Amino acid sequence: MQFFNWIKKPYFFIDSPKFNLLLSFGVGFFIFLFLFTFQPFGIPSILNNIFLYTGGFGLVTFFTMLFFFVFLPFIFKDFFKDENWTVGKNILFLFLLVFIITIGNYYYNSFFQNTDNMKLLTLKNFFVYTFSLAIFPLITFTYISEKLHRIHRERTSKEIMEFKVSQQLESKNEEIKIFGDNEKETITFNLDNLVYITSQGNYASFYLKKGDGLEEKIIRNTLSNIAKKLHKKSTIFRCHKSYIINSKFMNSISGNARGYYLESDLLPNQIPISRSFKKDNLKNLIS
Repeated sequence: MQFFNWIKKPYFFIDSPKFNLLLSFGVGFFIFLFLFTFQPFGIPSILNNIFLYTGGFGLVTFFTMLFFFVFLPFIFKDFFKDENWTVGKNILFLFLLVFIITIGNYYYNSFFQNTDNMKLLTLKNFFVYTFSLAIFPLITFTYISEKLHRIHRERTSKEIMEFKVSQQLESKNEEIKIFGDNEKETITFNLDNLVYITSQGNYASFYLKKGDGLEEKIIRNTLSNIAKKLHKKSTIFRCHKSYIINSKFMNSISGNARGYYLESDLLPNQIPISRSFKKDNLKNLIS
């Protein structure tokens, strides 16, 4: 039961192409360096140029990881959404990655190994060798990573809440007008009533306090353009690529391995905070 609860825990997928490109190169280079330096699995007995031969395994690893970490997230953006990523999905993703790398290495070896001195390794051998080396590090790394990130963010959130000083913000009664990208449609609202804004494809949804609930208004525009319009407002922050919030209505902050989240008495759901958001500025997001 504990295992099933663990794999359901929130986790994160790093969707930075630059980072994942460097990660793919680093792991591919490590595979090459490991095989070339230690020469396990009978590599000294082959007649190939060992430098080029082991380098091929590094290239297979590099291009496979590039496909998984850069190409697939670009094509299937919804599947790799950070808010949907869990420990179980991460482990499954990594095992599928190792599975494809194993297939790739098997076929690479079948085509390029000089077999005069030794027999070709079977596909079964490749799976045994690869998964025996990979299964423990993958699960251990995910377990430690989830725990460390979760503990750190839970502790930081608790510290912020302990030092939070509730303050009565002055009502500015300021009217704001936002134009759509066609310069024809507009949305007008009182800044004191704006709770948050979120993106809906090419549209932005404004959620305004109305009585005890919220009223939604939609306009065709980007959050970047809207953020420029509101950037001088002291309680307005873009906390995430998909959210702009009014800190006046944010009551608390919490955290898990995936990141930090804002909570409001007006909202049934949490609002995510970008991992690039500076830790020292988190306290400004709640009032």
